[in-house]
Amino acid sequence: MPIIAHSRPTLDQEEVNAVNAVLQSGQLAQGQEVLHFEKAMASMIGVDGAVAVSSGTAALHLALLVLDIGEGDEVAIPSFVCPALLNAIRYVRAVPVLVDINPQSLNMDVHDLRKRLTGKTKAIIVPHMFGLPADIREIAALGIPVIVDCAGSFGTLSVFSFYATKVICTGEGGMITANDVQLLDRIRD
Repeated sequence: MPIIAHSRPTLDQEEVNAVNAVLQSGQLAQGQEVLHFEKAMASMIGVDGAVAVSSGTAALHLALLVLDIGEGDEVAIPSFVCPALLNAIRYVRAVPVLVDINPQSLNMDVHDLRKRLTGKTKAIIVPHMFGLPADIREIAALGIPVIVDCAGSFGTLSVFSFYATKVICTGEGGMITANDVQLLDRIRD
């Protein structure tokens, strides 16, 4: 039986040519390729703008900062997530609030989320686990800023990681997308 490689990027001559063009340009950071990528990503997601950053964790961190989340604020996350969410929350000295997951979808259980919300809850980070969409509309209806981790345009901000194991792989990097251009300008600043 053939082995299906887990999270192995598919790279061909088109990617090799694109990397060579960047290397030959001498512009290894920022520049026109990054602007093109931001515009293409915003268009694909269907939002007003995007900001490329160094990693998915940096995207999470900046999203929390731009929403003015800080010491003592609570951020709800599912109990089954990668440590990057916890790290970003700790970077801003906020308190992670772990929410049970739905055993069928492995996504955040909205009923448990409602029970854990307090006056200190300033954001909810919602990943979509293993390609199964979380119930963003129901979560967004709670009236608390939602940071969607790695898919869609339903939240206040959406963050992406382009690490080697991600659906879109650039080797490293991350991005934040949004319809709120003022938030994106603050992130870029």
